[in-house]
Amino acid sequence: MYSTATMVNTFLTSKIYSVELMDFQLYKKMLGDWAKAQQPVFIMGPERSGTSLLFQQVSNHPEFCDFSHATVETFCFIKPWLLLEPAGPENYEMRVYLGQKNLKSFQEKIQPFIMRNKMLSEDGMPLQYLNHSDKKSIWFERRFKHLLRSFFYHSWQNLGEKRLVEKTPAHIRCAEEILATFPNAKLLICTRNPAEIIASHRKRYKKEIELGKEPDDKSIAWLNHSTNDYLKYFSSIDRKITTLAESHNDKLIVVPYGQLTDDPELNLRKVFDFIGVKNIGATTTSDGKAEQAWDPLLNQAPQKNLVDFSEQLSAEDLELINAHKSSLKNSWI
Repeated sequence: MYSTATMVNTFLTSKIYSVELMDFQLYKKMLGDWAKAQQPVFIMGPERSGTSLLFQQVSNHPEFCDFSHATVETFCFIKPWLLLEPAGPENYEMRVYLGQKNLKSFQEKIQPFIMRNKMLSEDGMPLQYLNHSDKKSIWFERRFKHLLRSFFYHSWQNLGEKRLVEKTPAHIRCAEEILATFPNAKLLICTRNPAEIIASHRKRYKKEIELGKEPDDKSIAWLNHSTNDYLKYFSSIDRKITTLAESHNDKLIVVPYGQLTDDPELNLRKVFDFIGVKNIGATTTSDGKAEQAWDPLLNQAPQKNLVDFSEQLSAEDLELINAHKSSLKNSWI
């Protein structure tokens, strides 16, 4: 489909000196061996379903890189091409993982990826691979798997070479690519009562307006959808979970928010057992961790974040949601 894909390979082989090319091939092999030896944990699911809460509890574990100070979302599997670009606002969260001291060495190592992707873009190949009819070809030709391995390898070095944990709710859309990049990864997929998710979105949206954002601000558009659109979204995630469980059942577990907050000790034990680490139970910032400034609830052990439905959802909304619940095959409580 893209005429210069073969030409890119030929060009890069001739353009890069043989010693440099050999070094790069060895670097890619090293990344592959490293990735296969890792068991990173990826937390995903619908926004406002407890992903930040679960991320906080996992990152508090001494075997994992510590993110008690921040719950950044990298979107690196959604927009891997941002890793090819100079430092800027759009890839800030990615750079938090990399660390400033590792940024230069990372960018030096990925120069062949940058060259390759520049040529492919000039030939008209899209950057966006998700939902594209030529998804597999774009993912392969742009070498996104190797690029992401490089990103996480240098991040791992920056974070003390501890086990990696990453939380981006939207990564549920690219779970297959995550498992292709890290064959031994563990996926923690959060769910929650659909009514609670929608009410939480609307409450947050109103708060953002009160804080000065315009109703049509693109940065909060994800918080403002119709009830029917939300339900379609939940159905798509539910189908995704079912499909993933059929082919990768040993790689994922579903963590319903209601269960996690009703009995955190029992459900965190299940999580820690699944990811293969010692159970340390629920943790708080009193255990010596830095406090989260933006959400005080994350500084505490998991507990119910009650949402008043009557303020956010109409009787018609609740009727639609209740009718929809029976179609969901996985646990949404």
